[in-house]
Amino acid sequence: METKKQNLIEKYLDTNQKKIVAGCLAGVLVIGAAGAVILNNNGSKNLVLTSNEVDAELGQKVSTNVADYLDANKIDNLDKIIKDTKEKDNLKYVTVTNKDEQGNVVSKEEKDYPKVGNYEINFTYGKEKATVKVTVKDTKAPEITAPDSIDVIQYTDLSAFNFSELLKATDYSDVKDWKIDTSKVDVNTIGTYDLKVSILDKYKNKASKKLKVNVVEAPAVSDGEVAVTEVVTDENGNKKTVVTKKASDQVSKTDAVASTSPVSNKGTVKNDATNTKPASNSGTSTPASSSSSSGSSNSNTNTSNNGGNSSNNTSKPSAHTHNYIIPITKTVRHDAETKTVHHDAVVENKPVYEEHIVCKVCGKDFGKYGGESADIHSSEFGHSYESKDVFVGTKQVTVREAYDETVVVRQAYDETVTTGYKCSCGAVK
Repeated sequence: METKKQNLIEKYLDTNQKKIVAGCLAGVLVIGAAGAVILNNNGSKNLVLTSNEVDAELGQKVSTNVADYLDANKIDNLDKIIKDTKEKDNLKYVTVTNKDEQGNVVSKEEKDYPKVGNYEINFTYGKEKATVKVTVKDTKAPEITAPDSIDVIQYTDLSAFNFSELLKATDYSDVKDWKIDTSKVDVNTIGTYDLKVSILDKYKNKASKKLKVNVVEAPAVSDGEVAVTEVVTDENGNKKTVVTKKASDQVSKTDAVASTSPVSNKGTVKNDATNTKPASNSGTSTPASSSSSSGSSNSNTNTSNNGGNSSNNTSKPSAHTHNYIIPITKTVRHDAETKTVHHDAVVENKPVYEEHIVCKVCGKDFGKYGGESADIHSSEFGHSYESKDVFVGTKQVTVREAYDETVVVRQAYDETVTTGYKCSCGAVK
């Protein structure tokens, strides 16, 4: 079959004149191809980028490597361009200042991500230049870490409570003060209430979280003791409150000392978000009306005691009554849920070509072998022929096999479940 095809080709080209013409044409084609290469090297762009704009979120790294921006499908000498391209940019990176507990600067650390702003990355390859415009924004709200619930003693002044010890904000940019909405908490009445905390970062991205506040009865105290709500760290490193009692001279600045009489609710209060210590001395928290209440109490004491030594007894609280309102909780782990998704095979129609005998002048196709019709055509018109690939149809080709994919429909999570209740004294119901 191949011999027959070759004979036909030689038949149509087998004259000295045709061989000379064919050789000349081949020479022209070679010269033309060489000219095209020269034109490509001199006239086309080498720094062809997939995009000349980059949007980044604060905290993300921004690549300055030209290899990450070049369109490899449109470049011939990719390795050489990557090697010889020079880069220059005006990126300004975030610097974090580390301080000790006293607020003294101990070190400064430059991060590997740029500040919010607009920048340019300039690439130069020979005389050719390309610029990538970089825009860095902060659109993400801070992440709040806080306990699900806290206990506070009845008559605790929440305007001076040490909320900042319990709350943690994680954000790439600076944050403003905590805003604590205590409007729904009645600290004068034992019960469970909703409290909302919120915080803004430098770029006004807001985050908020709700937690429960359990207002509990104060523990019984003796002379020289006070009831306090203390912030402690548990064995897992989590912050929580503990209702307890302390000697008056052992109360720390971070302890919230409860009053013995009702206090007013300030509604929304602020706590410093960058300092773990409260802005004011919450260890000496006292309601605004404490002086008058204390005076009234002393007056009643004097009139009810006839000079005996029973005056101390009147200042002690009445017998303790259990109030089981503090939830006892445990953490239940829920595993992730998955499902299998089937993806069918992907099939595409690909073109099919065959080598045919085709007239060089009029383009007439005489099939794979030419045959007598080609001979007649040649005799009548004096045309020469060539063997070339001709489109004859399509065939289906599988470009991706069918496969199964495991998809997570619900992430694993932990749930806090209430298993019972206890009194502030520790008794469990």
